[in-house]
Amino acid sequence: MSDEYSVTAMADKGVGKNVEYTGRYLVLLDQDDPKAGLDALSSGAGVSVAAYVQAGESATRALQEGGTVILEDLGIALVEALEGEQRLALEATIASTPALVGAEPERVLHAYKEDTAAHPVEYYEGYLHGVADLVERVRGNGQVDSSLAQAAAGPVWSEAQATWGLQAILATETALTGAGVGVAILDTGINEAHPDLVGRVRQSMSFVPGQAVDDGHGHGTHCAGTACGPRNPATGPRYGVACEASIYVAKVLNNQGRGSDGQILDGINWAMNQDEVQVISMSLGGAVALGAGFSRIYERAARRCLRQGKVIVAAAGNESRRPQDLQPVGMPANCPSVLAVGAIAPDFTIAPFSCAGLNPNGGGVDLAGPGVDVLSTWRDGGYRRLSGTSMATPHVAGVVALLREQNPSATAAQIVTLLRAGARDLGLSVSDAGRGLVQAP
Repeated sequence: MSDEYSVTAMADKGVGKNVEYTGRYLVLLDQDDPKAGLDALSSGAGVSVAAYVQAGESATRALQEGGTVILEDLGIALVEALEGEQRLALEATIASTPALVGAEPERVLHAYKEDTAAHPVEYYEGYLHGVADLVERVRGNGQVDSSLAQAAAGPVWSEAQATWGLQAILATETALTGAGVGVAILDTGINEAHPDLVGRVRQSMSFVPGQAVDDGHGHGTHCAGTACGPRNPATGPRYGVACEASIYVAKVLNNQGRGSDGQILDGINWAMNQDEVQVISMSLGGAVALGAGFSRIYERAARRCLRQGKVIVAAAGNESRRPQDLQPVGMPANCPSVLAVGAIAPDFTIAPFSCAGLNPNGGGVDLAGPGVDVLSTWRDGGYRRLSGTSMATPHVAGVVALLREQNPSATAAQIVTLLRAGARDLGLSVSDAGRGLVQAP
């Protein structure tokens, strides 16, 4: 476990198991009178503000140096770790002061990529090689495995020209390219030197202390490729949805795929203030407990993005172990103003790891995207196949970019309405796939 974070294992109290905390607090200030909230923090808990972060700036250095940092555009205070009586005083002040709308302990979130050791991919292999290959793969008793038989009944994809995911969402059938639209990828960074991504990154910034934007993990490069990869890659089939969109990169997760709420909110604040950015793609999150509510901190950030014409799309989570164990949509995807994306397999069934809409008040799945055996760019300049709701999310983000190109004067709420209305009903439950499989216009 990284020394970067002070870690406390928790269970229940509205969160999932083994949740990590940094020791800091996220405090939601009254949007009409933020100064009153700051005065209360100072007088009630002795908390002094170290830095104010405005549009286009980064709180990373200020957070490193300690003290309380204010993200002014979001109306959120990141309060330094406190101990003993000062911590108790902070909690009492938050509970008793109307100008402090709410507070949450700062968590450590992570990239949503499936561990193939935990979830063998044999079930998915063969989709790309035809039904005959599937039928030949039998158990020792001569009976075809039921999961393989189900797969054989689904579509047979040829990836000679484009990945199965692009075909499934009809990205190969549209003339739209996302030109003139910015897509912000909040993740582990990007390999800007990848042959398919050279010259595509318009702006980038790292919000991870001590680490450059360069992707030492691979997850961010993979997601950026799915959302915005070129029409004609250097090698292999096409895999990118919005092939001419501008890529904006906020490195909010470290090279181990982990990052604090503060880093992620800092990245959202930055992306929200990039004029060209119309969609923010976040293939990251953390588990929540059954019956838990959503984060008011992230909900405010998402609402402010919507007001500025930007849609946040986030991964629903990979905590399920279907069919025996269904887990609820994680945070921040469970916020009402964030689009939560579940993952489907190439046979149009829900992926076994994809989280479900089990919690009320925004905790549902909004849409589904291709999330199994997804080919895209990798950190080494090559390509890799990954599975996860992380892989489904940039498919949806890319389609948002296409819709924005097609409807440049539409509001963010109108884009969301068009996105939902255009989804393909796969006959899956709403709790698994929401309105259905996202479709390119």
